[in-house]
Amino acid sequence: MLFKSLAQGVSKVSGKVPLPLILVIPFVLQIFAAVGLVAYLSYRNGKRAVNDVATQLLEEVNARVEQNLEAYLTIPDLVNQINATAINLGQLNWQDIPELERYFWQQLQIFNTLTFTGLGLENKDNLGAERLDDGTLTLRVSTKASNQIFYSYSTNEFGERCSRPKGEIPMSDCIKKREEILDSIKFDPRTRPWYNTAVKAGRSTWSEIYPNTAGVTAYLGASMPFYDTQDQLQGVLLTNINLSQIGNFLSSLNVGKTGQVFIIERSVMLVATSTGDKPFHLTNKDYGAERVKATDSSNAFTKSTAQFLSTKLNQKQPIQLLQQW
Repeated sequence: MLFKSLAQGVSKVSGKVPLPLILVIPFVLQIFAAVGLVAYLSYRNGKRAVNDVATQLLEEVNARVEQNLEAYLTIPDLVNQINATAINLGQLNWQDIPELERYFWQQLQIFNTLTFTGLGLENKDNLGAERLDDGTLTLRVSTKASNQIFYSYSTNEFGERCSRPKGEIPMSDCIKKREEILDSIKFDPRTRPWYNTAVKAGRSTWSEIYPNTAGVTAYLGASMPFYDTQDQLQGVLLTNINLSQIGNFLSSLNVGKTGQVFIIERSVMLVATSTGDKPFHLTNKDYGAERVKATDSSNAFTKSTAQFLSTKLNQKQPIQLLQQW
């Protein structure tokens, strides 16, 4: 019945349309259908291939960044372990201020990726060596003798406190016994995040990111408590990395011609970026370095990506695998 109806329809049309055209149209339709199907399949397979390549590249870049970053962040904890061992073996007297100054200053000479290494004590004393953004090494000391004022001192090439003669660089000829105070602030290490986090954990740990006391940058700190032979808490060892240094490290990684790398917390607070974008801004108050959200970044790509991720990241669920959206 269907064939008969189709034949009748064709006979009616054939009376009005030339026979050659009737014969050509089915072949043309078949060709269009075949070409369309091939084009669709090619597009779908091509899209899948591009996605596979993009995913593979993303995984490789992520693995490389993670591997390098893990090696980079191993150093602060390693330094704390070294210092704890030196104290436990009696090789480092944590009550000898001049000895500690020389010791921590030398450590920054050896580990050039570190910004600060030192300790804070239960008696409120705090001291260590700090690397400024221009590479200059300083000593930072707060003791009972200074009424717990945290002073920053310039140093010579031997790690001694001294002041720089005008126009003299380097400081090998600095005037000894004449201390140059760079800045000062009232300070109790026991109130700081790195101290409380380590005491609460009872072991080596990372604290939350916090501004340094001079208010010119923000730190990621590895800290570790140490105890006497009666297991009484004596203080906390601290080793810091400047967030800007992490950014410099990310910038040194080659991620294609236009690739960018940035690290954010679940709160979308910016930790570091390879673009040179600052993860903090300065304010006119004590501890005046404040964190910056990645969603407020001055870099358009970082900002838009962070805004997208803020809608995808679950604040409570841990990220266990590389995710792509």
